[in-house]
Amino acid sequence: MKQLEVQGLHVHYITDTAVVKAVNGVSFALDKGETLGLVGETGAGKTTTALSILRLIPNPPGKIMEGEIFLDGSPLLKIKESEMRKLRGNKIAMIFQDPMTSLNPVLTVGDQIAEVIKFHNKGISLADAHKRAAEMLEVVGIEAGRMGEYPHQFSGGMKQRVVIAIALACNPDILIADEPTTALDVTIQAQVLSLMKKLKKERETTMIMITHDLGVVANICDKVGIMYAGEIVEYGTLEQVYRNPLHPYTKGLFASIPDLNKEVHRLTPIKGLMPDPSNLPAGCAFCPRCPVAEKQCETQNPEKTEAEEGHFVACFCCQTKGKSHG
Repeated sequence: MKQLEVQGLHVHYITDTAVVKAVNGVSFALDKGETLGLVGETGAGKTTTALSILRLIPNPPGKIMEGEIFLDGSPLLKIKESEMRKLRGNKIAMIFQDPMTSLNPVLTVGDQIAEVIKFHNKGISLADAHKRAAEMLEVVGIEAGRMGEYPHQFSGGMKQRVVIAIALACNPDILIADEPTTALDVTIQAQVLSLMKKLKKERETTMIMITHDLGVVANICDKVGIMYAGEIVEYGTLEQVYRNPLHPYTKGLFASIPDLNKEVHRLTPIKGLMPDPSNLPAGCAFCPRCPVAEKQCETQNPEKTEAEEGHFVACFCCQTKGKSHG
């Protein structure tokens, strides 16, 4: 049994003027200790997928239209909200994208970490909760003596570490990190990634890393899901996707990265923009930007096929060897 399984997830944001189809049939599964990298442009549906797992989609306007999410075989979309609250932060935790807005400016960082610990451990005393909070600060490389300081007294990188400390305070089984290194300088990025790799190794934490940085994925992930317009268009192990990218979008992402071994005058960007999620094309969503699109791509959306064991792709041009997976 997989520790986390997402099956056929569809999420829409319904407004008075449009229906935004943010996630369109996302499926993946993770064993204990595995790390999945969800990669794609802004607006691909990565964060909405993560929020769906935690049942934090704002409703209205957001709504999970169909699909199943299982944690250790238990259907998360069917349990009561009171039960879900017990799981959030305890079994599944999330590092939100912007530490500047994730932290409460009028509470000390120590109080914010202790609050999570106290909520999920009803019998613990306030003193013990603060002691545990101090230990968590040390785990993420911040001196325990800074417990009484406020978020504005910390740098961006330090705030991000505090957010990670809050997420890890109850030793969750699954950690979702939404672009944890965005807006950090490269040295702090390296420190945060090193910390997460250490935690993964020591605690065997299952992780979902949401990012648009293929370098971050290569550094920390075991599996990769390439997202485009709310769909995972390519999925496989890190080695499969990086050594043998199949989908034209995946190839385009790699082509737009500078290569130190090649001397070129200009990078090769992917032409055009991602389609409006409230007005998706009739066929393959990538078709208008695809350099190898065929006639059927305009009217039909390709199903995922298995190119090799565990390596799936949703593309008509890649299906000559693959078998349909649905």
